[in-house]
Amino acid sequence: MKKYVIPVTAVAVLVTGGGAVYAKGAYDGWRDGRALEAGCGGLVDSAEMKSALGAERVSGKGTAGGGCRAFDPGATKASVTISLQSGPEPESVVAHTERILARDTAGLLVPVGGGRPALVSAGSDSESYATAFLPCGKGADDDLVLSLTAVHARPAGTLQERRDDLAALVTRAVEWAAERHHCALPGIGKAKGVPSGAFEKLKKSGEATGTCLGIRLPAYEAEADGAAPIEQCLLAGPDGKQTFRIAAYYGPYPNAPRHDPFRSPYDYVGRSGSNGERSWTTASCPTGEALYTLEPIRSHTTAWDRERTALRVFAAESAKRHGCGAPAAAAHR
Repeated sequence: MKKYVIPVTAVAVLVTGGGAVYAKGAYDGWRDGRALEAGCGGLVDSAEMKSALGAERVSGKGTAGGGCRAFDPGATKASVTISLQSGPEPESVVAHTERILARDTAGLLVPVGGGRPALVSAGSDSESYATAFLPCGKGADDDLVLSLTAVHARPAGTLQERRDDLAALVTRAVEWAAERHHCALPGIGKAKGVPSGAFEKLKKSGEATGTCLGIRLPAYEAEADGAAPIEQCLLAGPDGKQTFRIAAYYGPYPNAPRHDPFRSPYDYVGRSGSNGERSWTTASCPTGEALYTLEPIRSHTTAWDRERTALRVFAAESAKRHGCGAPAAAAHR
């Protein structure tokens, strides 16, 4: 008896009713997975993105410079865009200056911890941001800056949950980039969450143990982290209202405050300086010259000796954690 062979494909084997829907869903998932792998490699994990951003499907495509955009091709519009740029002045730092210099609690960059040189900003309910700095060679030309922007499909959870979700995404991307580009990444732990309580509790004078250690003013702080390329401490008045932000910027990140459109063109010039509102100093570090700044949360707020003293204390402690030389002595003008 003559035998007949009927060719079949994943799409052709469809049954009526729900079976057709299942087969189409399976095909969509297979196609999305192939596109994500081709476009993003290991930069983005489908399951993590679905969990963090509320995506129903995850596809992807490559972008310039070895980055990628992962997105839901369906209705949710959730997406993650990752850029990888090398050199001492990556464009992404200037492009994201507003996010790096955010002032509200949700927008502040918080170190991921665990030895990862990454920070996350929960941002708004719909968008969030993360960045990481990877010293990858003998000079600044080999260093990498990773920037990650995320668009959420649904209202996010608590501030801590949003930070934790974003930490999972940026941690995977950092580990993949470090391996791919042969960058050292020591001290990596398994935890994917961000240390809790960043900038939430007002510490009275002398109570700080983290980024505001040694400062004799009320302040809000995060955990001190020698791997974080940006550290911050928020000074406060007796009423708990934030008054000044003190920050440390390492690697290429000094480019952000120096491109702040609201500053004077004479701010952050030279090894140190001061004016009515802002003060700054610098230090020589393994990753180049670090910048330490004191700037008001609200414009037209005068900085006095007590705030400038807080900057000196903060800069000395942060420089020590990052293996830098002593910060330059303050210059007044």
